Amino acid sequence: MIEDAPAHAHGAKTERGRALIVWHCVVAVAALMSHTSTMIVRFSETDGQGVVFNGSYPVYADAAFDAWLEAVRGRAFAWDVGRNHAVAAKSTWNFRKSAKYLDRIEVKCSVSRWGNTSFDVTYDGTVDGEACFDGVVTYVCVDSEHRRPVEIPKDLRNALSSTPRAKM
Repeated sequence: MIEDAPAHAHGAKTERGRALIVWHCVVAVAALMSHTSTMIVRFSETDGQGVVFNGSYPVYADAAFDAWLEAVRGRAFAWDVGRNHAVAAKSTWNFRKSAKYLDRIEVKCSVSRWGNTSFDVTYDGTVDGEACFDGVVTYVCVDSEHRRPVEIPKDLRNALSSTPRAKM
């Protein structure tokens, strides 16, 4: 049993060691399939009540998605996806707690659904570990010339799945 393994048994020769290796692999793969960005609330994003205007949260999410694309495949890839391939077709948002000027909002994004021509990205925003907002954006991949739906490009699907990051 794993609980009975000695505390020093971290090698793969023990059951606990194998369990630790599997756990680290699962964590590593999960980290590649999501991205977290930190947004600092600017004064201009707040309203007369001193809290972030609700329309700013989707902007934070969009910035986190761009940062994810750039982190996994570089700036040129992020620019190409944003300009030519994935367009936001639908979004839904839930506002949980107001953020204020200079708060740090941690925005985590991950693909929650893959279709043939579209995919959903789920966003979770927290301030000091507390839920601030969450939402889902459905992106549709389009032909850049005719703006008609096309199959999700393999490089985009691979970049946002479990492939290693090319650039940080």
